[in-house]
Amino acid sequence: MLATLAICIALLYSLHYLYTRFSRSPGPLPPGPPGEFLLGHLRIIPTHGPEQLFAQWGREYSSDILSFRILGQPIIVLNSAEAATALLDKQGAVFADRPRFYMFEQLGWTKTLSFLPYGSMFKLHRRILQRAFQKSAMSTYQQMQMHEANVLVDTLAAAPETWKLALRRFTTAIVLSAGFGISLSSSSSSSSSSSSWIKLSEDVSYTLSHSGAPMMTPVDHFPLLRFLPRCLQDSSLRFARDWRWTVEAIHNVPYAAVSEMRPEDRVRSLITDLLAEREEQISRGEEPELSESDIKSAAGTVYAAGQDTTWSTLMVFMLAMLQEPEVQRRAQEEIDGVAGRGGRVDFSMRGKLQYMEYVLQETLRWILVVPMGVPHRARETVVYAGYVIPAGAYMFANAWAMMHDEQVYREPERFEPMRYAPKSEGGWGEPLPTGQFGFGRRVCVGRYLAETSMWIVMVNMLSKFWIGRKKDEKGREIVPQARITHGLTCHPEGFECEIKPR
Repeated sequence: MLATLAICIALLYSLHYLYTRFSRSPGPLPPGPPGEFLLGHLRIIPTHGPEQLFAQWGREYSSDILSFRILGQPIIVLNSAEAATALLDKQGAVFADRPRFYMFEQLGWTKTLSFLPYGSMFKLHRRILQRAFQKSAMSTYQQMQMHEANVLVDTLAAAPETWKLALRRFTTAIVLSAGFGISLSSSSSSSSSSSSWIKLSEDVSYTLSHSGAPMMTPVDHFPLLRFLPRCLQDSSLRFARDWRWTVEAIHNVPYAAVSEMRPEDRVRSLITDLLAEREEQISRGEEPELSESDIKSAAGTVYAAGQDTTWSTLMVFMLAMLQEPEVQRRAQEEIDGVAGRGGRVDFSMRGKLQYMEYVLQETLRWILVVPMGVPHRARETVVYAGYVIPAGAYMFANAWAMMHDEQVYREPERFEPMRYAPKSEGGWGEPLPTGQFGFGRRVCVGRYLAETSMWIVMVNMLSKFWIGRKKDEKGREIVPQARITHGLTCHPEGFECEIKPR
């Protein structure tokens, strides 16, 4: 039976390969390394961390746009912000679609905004999320963000060794408050209720950072693998089914917590507003615009994307402060000049803290927490720079390559905030990073909340504390050697620090 199935699969893919290989094309595909017969680049592209290899190939072929084929499926990789802007931003409608993600379906991401195909459901979900998290709405969250930053600072003053948990608590609290109207108490680190929310955040972050890059797992290319018995499944498919419960939990648990509240006890937030609108429409005898499934999908998007990427970026910030103590000192000098030594920093001071703005932008550039993003899908054939991008092609925006392009950023592996300062001010005059939140109609809807949350916690931590290296038994500083996880999201792990009051 399995032998017959394998023969059928091979025959189908052979026919598909021959059709796509020899069918007429209006022009050449972008350059790329040679592939293998039938398989194409299936065994050539790594399943983990392909972004650096794509950047290397871009240099070898002197092209910021590359093409590959996996079992006949064309894949386009954009290695420059210029190409990504020209295609994904300026032709957003053409590249707004998504492929079908068989691996992420196994994880339970079916109706989450990031993975929805372009269509009416995508437009509806994006509209309701944009309404809550657009730039003009950020002032409504500032008091809450300031409060949570103060809780973080107080926690670190009392128990600095809990810094990882404190950062996780901060990002979880921001998401729960903005998305669901759920508040974590200041003593949440020891409360069972708050601990369960934080544990859920940790679990879903583990799932996101260990599930493999999008469209890079075997089941994405051989969907029939889904139907094999567990003993014959590869490790990525087993991981997806073992950890699916985390994805289901972030869709169901926060929604249930809010929906079970009496309307008068709910605190206004994205999900409480959506529930109120739905309940009012039902009470008037109308067909509700949003189903329960729609609201749960919005809940899952907020919880997963909101807390995980913000926490991952804060981990990058901590590592950067350890590796570049002079950057930390300079940032603290600037903060002291505005807020006073050890003073509380609020959003009204942001315009006066230009160096800290550079620190934030460099944190977003230095180690990409979403290095490849989620692939787009071309809805029609497009010609760009003399190359053909065929309809149906999958397109990756390689943000890592954009942020580490030596033609744009000098010494890209170095954490140097002054690279963004004008040359007239002693800086390097390099452009601010582009693409860390995606491109086109798939750009992250929560980017403004994420940026403001990261900024307020960074400045207040630096105002109050020195983030230093731990020492060994001989009193020598331990240089941090972090590992970077590989998955849909990435973060540094395996390093420690000492946080001391200034």
